[in-house]
Amino acid sequence: QLGLALDLPAAPSLKPLDDWESLVADYATTGMAIAHHPFALLRSHLARDGIVSSRDLDTLHHGAQVQLAGLVMARQKPATANGVCFMLLEDEFGTINLVVPPPVYERDRVTVRSEPLVVADGKLERYASAGGAINFVVRRLRPLEVPIAPLAEVRDLASRRPEPVSAVEPELASAAGAFRAVAPPVQSFARGRSR
Repeated sequence: QLGLALDLPAAPSLKPLDDWESLVADYATTGMAIAHHPFALLRSHLARDGIVSSRDLDTLHHGAQVQLAGLVMARQKPATANGVCFMLLEDEFGTINLVVPPPVYERDRVTVRSEPLVVADGKLERYASAGGAINFVVRRLRPLEVPIAPLAEVRDLASRRPEPVSAVEPELASAAGAFRAVAPPVQSFARGRSR
């Protein structure tokens, strides 16, 4: 049977994805960021809250009390470390070594073990005897709870009309949930033993 020569309709024109939507789509499809690091999109918001980046740590002195944020890349709680947990955070400039003492681990255990995006409050350590290596001793660890999409407005896809940011805080929270849902699984080297 011969096919009929029918004209095909043109493909619908879709609005291009913005940077944040593209990032979420990259994580959902490939499991990694392709064009943008999540913290590159969040940096202006984080800087307003006084949260430093891994690049800023090079200019801070030993003992500085600061806040930093990052994407958790690995967690390790070796049996030989007397209850200390080590975490590796990544932001758009590099990685940061966190040292989580046992009391902080016990208090903030859920955040330490399960959150993909965290804010750490603590003290910078840089010892000459360790070759100038930077470690960050955590005093408090919390999930990163900010409006994830740094947008002037959020589109309601059902009604297709923009709404001001003040009216869409729940939608911004769901954008955060959307990223948390597609963020890559974190490597954990912990043995799961509790002391």
